[in-house]
Amino acid sequence: MTPLPTIGKDTDGHAARVVHRRRPGGAAGQDRLLSALPLMLPALAVYAVFTLAPIALTLWLSFTDSRGLNTSASFVGLDNYRRAAFDPIVWQSLGHTFLWLLYHLVLAVGLGLGLALAIGRLRRTHVFFRTAFFLPHLVSLAVVGVIWANIYDPFYGLLNTGFEQMGLGNWTQGWLSDPLLVLFSVNVASSWQGFGLYMLLFIAGLQNIDHSLYEAADIDGATAFQKLIYVTLPGLAEVMTFVVSLALINGLKGFATVFVMTDGGPFYQSELITTYIYRLAFSAQDHGLAAVLCILLSVLAIAITIAFNRWRARLAR
Repeated sequence: MTPLPTIGKDTDGHAARVVHRRRPGGAAGQDRLLSALPLMLPALAVYAVFTLAPIALTLWLSFTDSRGLNTSASFVGLDNYRRAAFDPIVWQSLGHTFLWLLYHLVLAVGLGLGLALAIGRLRRTHVFFRTAFFLPHLVSLAVVGVIWANIYDPFYGLLNTGFEQMGLGNWTQGWLSDPLLVLFSVNVASSWQGFGLYMLLFIAGLQNIDHSLYEAADIDGATAFQKLIYVTLPGLAEVMTFVVSLALINGLKGFATVFVMTDGGPFYQSELITTYIYRLAFSAQDHGLAAVLCILLSVLAIAITIAFNRWRARLAR
């Protein structure tokens, strides 16, 4: 039997032994969980009805030939998955979705970071600029789509009219009718609505950077660019992870601006996975194929988020 460790001696000169007692955390934790369970039941019930049940229903629909209001859908196995694999519009909309994500990261996150660096340390006018740049985020995406559709109008839109007034008439474009420009043009509108939130998050991150690091950099004679690379950006690493994760999720949910401004056109050149799901489910009434694309989109969102966070964790080591 292993003797107990000793520490010092008691008043009678005998060695005092350290007594290891088992922490009651496990049993106490179970007791607390059981006592809290009645309070959690309403939330668990709501989660089961509005989250788990729709997921299960979508999964079931993906294996059926459900169409319209037909309640006698038949089980068709993997037929819907085979149709999705050979549907060219699925692959086209999937490519557009990745391009949409890239545009959103560059435009919305890049603009939010640039503005945060520009106005983050202003003292007197910071409230005005933060409010002004955050205001677009308070406007719904549907309204943003209507506003920017008018801005892009080829005849009376603000953009083409402005170019003509500046003598740059050859710069005027059919921003929403050109197959090469339409996805980028719509993404500009969506990113304009979202950059304000990212800007505020970056400003909050800037305020948590220890100012003594900048003072030490000044003493070492660092330039503004060196302070940005070696102090500011490393200090924003955690915020950057959260913002990029949020931007990826928001990008994958892109729907409203495309639906309002182009409805996926022209010729599916701005079709995203989300807009194609809507078209299949509510126009073509092809619920089985729409359910397959819902599952594909969910798997895509989970995979991208996990891959990005693992990549960030590896860089942080």
